[in-house]
Amino acid sequence: MLILNFFVGVGSSLFINFLLGSLGVILGLSIFLSGIDLSISKIGTMMGDFLARFNKIFKVVLFGIFIGFVISMAEPDLLILASQVTYTVGLSPWIIVAIISLGVGIMISIGLYRIFKEIKISKIMWILYITIFALMFIASETGHAIAFDASGATTGAMTTPFIIALGLGVANLKGDYSEDNSFGLVGIASTGPIIAGLLMSLSVGDNLLEMEASAHTSAIATGFKNATFAIVPIALVFFIINAKYFKTAKDEFTEILLGLFYTYIGLIIFLSSVEGGFMELARILGEGLRDSKFLPLVAFIMGLVVVLAEPAVAVLAEQVEDVTGGSIARKSILKALSIGVATAVMLAIIRIKSENFALWMVIVPGFLISLLISLKIPQIFVGIAFDSGGVASGPMTATFILAFCQGVAGNVADGFGVIAFVAMMPVLTIMILGYLYKKGAN
Repeated sequence: MLILNFFVGVGSSLFINFLLGSLGVILGLSIFLSGIDLSISKIGTMMGDFLARFNKIFKVVLFGIFIGFVISMAEPDLLILASQVTYTVGLSPWIIVAIISLGVGIMISIGLYRIFKEIKISKIMWILYITIFALMFIASETGHAIAFDASGATTGAMTTPFIIALGLGVANLKGDYSEDNSFGLVGIASTGPIIAGLLMSLSVGDNLLEMEASAHTSAIATGFKNATFAIVPIALVFFIINAKYFKTAKDEFTEILLGLFYTYIGLIIFLSSVEGGFMELARILGEGLRDSKFLPLVAFIMGLVVVLAEPAVAVLAEQVEDVTGGSIARKSILKALSIGVATAVMLAIIRIKSENFALWMVIVPGFLISLLISLKIPQIFVGIAFDSGGVASGPMTATFILAFCQGVAGNVADGFGVIAFVAMMPVLTIMILGYLYKKGAN
């Protein structure tokens, strides 16, 4: 940003806000990740262990639908998206949120069922994405944007670490197959909003996606509200189940409470800093670089570095290294994700600047190639790959990168679609990484 500021002069106050926001992101992310280790990861693992002890699979399925629905309903980004597209689909925002959340819940239950039955993740993803491709064929371009944006909106900074930990908790009790089953639950959950969004949008026709500007509120108020919506439902579910089943020791319970507090404070600082320091600067930079011949390169570099600030990306990379005993290095995952998101942002910019460039022209071939590679690589990489699409499309993408693309586009609506690319490209790059690992091992 310092380098770009030499080419696109912005107001000093705006750039100072950005620098302060950057410090806030560092501080907030540090506190947030410390809290995640102490609380959310433990809660998710405990619930996974609890689920694995159910003697009937239908109980697992019902609990999966319930927990997925509750977590998704709490995502503030999803409510914001629903408010923006409510007039397009002709439904109230809360009905839209409920439909998308139900999709998440159903897919989490399917993901848990897969772990219990030890079904290959590649087989499940083939079935789900063939269904998505079929629905994309009959849905409009507007439907595609709604569906993939909804998928990105449901994989927030809180829900993704929780779902990852939930899958790890169940997989830990599955013996020799635990490593293959440890990842993929986020990837499966991410398909729920896509399928639900496509089904919901079939009545839209060829209407343009009309985005309404949200009312301006202070960054701190927005961060406080979003953090509260994100953490309170998970905390309440834990307190209720702990009182009835877990009955954790006093010291462990105190540690989890402290972790929840850290997570809450860190998330408020992080989201407030992103909202207040990044969005306006990103939009102005997008407007200033709109006609630059180096715009695709700038977009690539932005994607390369911004993804490293995503909270859920750090959680996924660390858990991959832990589960595999270091055989899949954290740095390898981060490099593959950076390249994937960088390519996604560049493609989003090219789409904005080009006519007759539809989302499906990249999304369908990209996922199809990923599915074909999934048949040839270790299953743990398949799970990590599809999880990565969800973790990469977090608050940094939904604010800084999205605002930059909207600045380039010159309007709010045409800037959308970047989330669809971000949901796809990391999947492909992690699949390629898995293929290279397998080739190196042989």
